[in-house]
Amino acid sequence: MTSPISIILGPLAAFYDDPNTVEMRMTRPKRVVVDRRGQGKITLDAPELTLARIEDICRSLACVTGVKFHPETAPKLSCVVPEVRHRFECLVGASVQTGVSMAIRCKHPFEPSWEQVGAAPAVVAYLKSAVLAEKNMIVSGATNTGKTTFLNKLLRFLSDSRRVIAVEDTPELEIDRFWDGVGLLAAREASTASGMVDWRQLYDHQMRGTPDHVIFGEISTQNAFAALGALNSGITGFMCTIHAESPYQVLHRKFDQMIAWSGQTMPRVPEFLAELVDVVVQIKRSTDGYRRITDIYEPRNDNWVMRDGDFLEKDAA
Repeated sequence: MTSPISIILGPLAAFYDDPNTVEMRMTRPKRVVVDRRGQGKITLDAPELTLARIEDICRSLACVTGVKFHPETAPKLSCVVPEVRHRFECLVGASVQTGVSMAIRCKHPFEPSWEQVGAAPAVVAYLKSAVLAEKNMIVSGATNTGKTTFLNKLLRFLSDSRRVIAVEDTPELEIDRFWDGVGLLAAREASTASGMVDWRQLYDHQMRGTPDHVIFGEISTQNAFAALGALNSGITGFMCTIHAESPYQVLHRKFDQMIAWSGQTMPRVPEFLAELVDVVVQIKRSTDGYRRITDIYEPRNDNWVMRDGDFLEKDAA
């Protein structure tokens, strides 16, 4: 039986239901940009998706997911599309010159092969060894480069019996098979009466749960301080993803920036990260819609294992 929200979302689902769709976007009413795996970006007409229809969709999603939306007083909506779990982000009103800015990040089941992510057998062997050795690892990339997909791929190297404790604000990490593991969800908004707790409280719970592996979702202003606290606790097997264009940015800019934006302070963050992070894996999106590893850097050893797509086997630890 079709649910009411599915009917309301029908005009959008017509575009994002294709399993090869990685993301669909709108920069103005009645026109959709679709990014499809193996095809890249295309533009399509969408006459049903008027501004009024988009606002109705946002109201319905806000109601179902328990967040705020109003075209005039709360014009930004961030949520997860029910049933399909796609990430939904929309801004309407005076802050958008064309009236609407929307992006739906699709979470269709897809596991790229190692070849598709640009990893030769030697690279795969290196990554597997790093995961099994409980190295502290960061997966870096720009928006929509498949960071979480790649992190899930790394997690598949682990035994089902590992004590994996993951914390994120949107359920994307694949941890169900870890029978001694658990997934924690942080409240996206402090004012949301959802019964969920914030990142600080989850950090305390996570660290008292005797984890073999501490997994953070995407690093943001809300959780950067907690992630650094986890690293500073002496744990191993830490993993997370972060928006950055290079391993240099990961170490020297992004954490510093996130912590500053959150209103907190922490001295010498780059030095701190260089001492505690073992591996940074950089992923970039190509014009064919696939995402590939371009660089692997070892901060502790100041060593490049892979650079600009070339595996430097002689330098790999």
